[in-house]
Formats: sequence, structure tokens, C-alpha cells
Amino acid sequence: MNILIDLLGALMVATLLLLMMITFQLQLRDTADRTIFAAQMMTHVQRACQELNGLIAMAGVQIPLDEVAVTVAAPAEMQFDTHWDYYNNQYVPELKTVKLALNPSPTAVGYELDITQGTPIEELANILWIEDLSYFYYDIEDNPLGSEVLGSDRTKIYSVDVNMTFKRDAPTINTTPLRTRIQLRCYLMNRYLQYAP
Repeated sequence: MNILIDLLGALMVATLLLLMMITFQLQLRDTADRTIFAAQMMTHVQRACQELNGLIAMAGVQIPLDEVAVTVAAPAEMQFDTHWDYYNNQYVPELKTVKLALNPSPTAVGYELDITQGTPIEELANILWIEDLSYFYYDIEDNPLGSEVLGSDRTKIYSVDVNMTFKRDAPTINTTPLRTRIQLRCYLMNRYLQYAP
């Protein structure tokens, strides 16, 4: 009888150890999934910021300072003129217009940023998972011009804050989605290069 009790006790201990190992493996896998998920999100945000910064820097290429380069300076939309052709990466004599606006129709992964230069710029169509987007404009001395600039005051725009909130659902069910809020200051570098006090 004692041998039977010892065998049952050993079986229970072995079962508990096995359950502990399985639980540990599942927790380890869940932690690894969340780490990979967060790293992918941060890579996406970093790439989006680099692309936006490089694009907005081309606003006003070969446009005199007394003329309007940013033709639409609204809270949720920015549109600028330039003599730079994104597709061929070169200066061109004809005027090009670039528009950055949040697509009003959400996709399965949230809103996406529509960037067009006549036609959608496919290379920049990967800016996804946006929950919120707004612009705020500044002059040459970093004085605020506001979230909407009209008329001839648009000639004073030299930089813009792009405020974005990225939201991505977590890899496991019933967990909090990952939100990343970014405030990116983009300078219209070609306006700065022309400026002479």
C-alpha cells in the first residue's frame, strides 16, 4: 500500500512540474510575441517619420519666398507646391503639388495616410495604423501660426508639427492595443535655404 501511495505522490509531483513547465513556456512565448509586436510597431513608426520628414523637406523647391509654397495648411490636411518630382527624384520645370491627408475611410488596420503627387505615391502607401493626425504650423522663428493658416500668411510657414497617434491591436485576444503618439517637427528645408535675414 505504501508503494502505491508513493507512486501516486510521485505522479502528482511530476504532473505539477510538467504543468509548471508548460505554463512557463506559454508565458515565454506570449512575452516574445509582445516584444516582436512592439518592435515591429516602432520600426513602422520610425520609417513613417523618416518618410514624412524627407517629403515635407521638399516643399517649396524653387518657389520664391514671397510666393505661397504651402497651398493648404489645415488641421488635418497639408498640401504644398514644389518643382521636385518624387517619382524621378529630380527637379522639373513644371509645378508639382503634393497632398498629405488622412484617408476618411478606415481600413481593417485603421486609417492610412494618403500621399499624392497627381497620383498616389505607392512607395509611401505603407503609413498605416493611424488613429489620429493633425498639423500645426510655425514661422521662421518658430512662432506658432496655428493649426490653420489662410491667405498670404501661408508664405510665413517654415515648419510644421505632425502629430500622429498610431494604434495597433495586440497579437493576443482581450489585451490592450499598442498606441504610439508622435510629435514630429518637419522643416521646409528649401524655404530655410532661401531665407536671408
